Amino acid sequence: MKLSELEKGQRAIVDKVNLKEDLKERFSSMGLSVGTPIRVCRKTIGNDSLHVKLDCTSCLALSREEAKFIEVTPAQGRGFGFRGGNRKNIDEDCCDMGYCDNEEKS
Repeated sequence: MKLSELEKGQRAIVDKVNLKEDLKERFSSMGLSVGTPIRVCRKTIGNDSLHVKLDCTSCLALSREEAKFIEVTPAQGRGFGFRGGNRKNIDEDCCDMGYCDNEEKS
C-alpha cells in the first residue's frame, strides 16, 4: 500500500522508500526510513499534501506525489504501541494527545 492511500488517523510501518536518492536522504534525516511507524495527522483539501507523525517524535509534511513512492503496511491500534510497546519512555498514545498541533481540527 502507498502512503498516499492512507486515511487521516491511520497508522502504518514504512516498508520501502522509492524516491530519488537526494530526497530519500533528506526524508531519512528527518526520520522517515524503512521500519519507521507513522500516523497520518492531516490531509489538505484535495489531498495534495499530507502531514505525518514519525515514530511519535517528529512531524513531516510531504506532497501526495512524494507519498505515492513510499510503501507502507497498515497497522492497528492507538499511538505507536504496535511496534513493540512503550519506546523511549514515550506514552504509547502520545500521538493521540495533541502532539501534532491542531491535528484534530483538520
